[in-house]
Amino acid sequence: RDKKALPLVERLKEVVKNLTIKCVQLAEQGRKLTAKVDGQQKQISRLTDKVMEQNDTIDRLQEKASDLGRLERHLGREQVQSIVERSKALEQAEKANKRPKRAFEMSR
Repeated sequence: RDKKALPLVERLKEVVKNLTIKCVQLAEQGRKLTAKVDGQQKQISRLTDKVMEQNDTIDRLQEKASDLGRLERHLGREQVQSIVERSKALEQAEKANKRPKRAFEMSR
């Protein structure tokens, strides 16, 4: 009993203790990995939504480009370009008029 059974029991206790510690560590690591996966799934979902919005924007812009092509075929490229340039000039003039004029006066 003292020579064989007790040393074997002590070794088994040590093995069980080490396995229990390892099990607890692995369970904690599993919880951390699960939390990380959840965070990444949320990020993937958010990025997927963003990609879908960008695809919708691309579709709208492609439709507008097609419309512009139709206008250019119907009216002519020069006339469309002239209209666009006039519109840009009007927008810049309106923007300049809306900008408040600042007079910096130094009073003593």
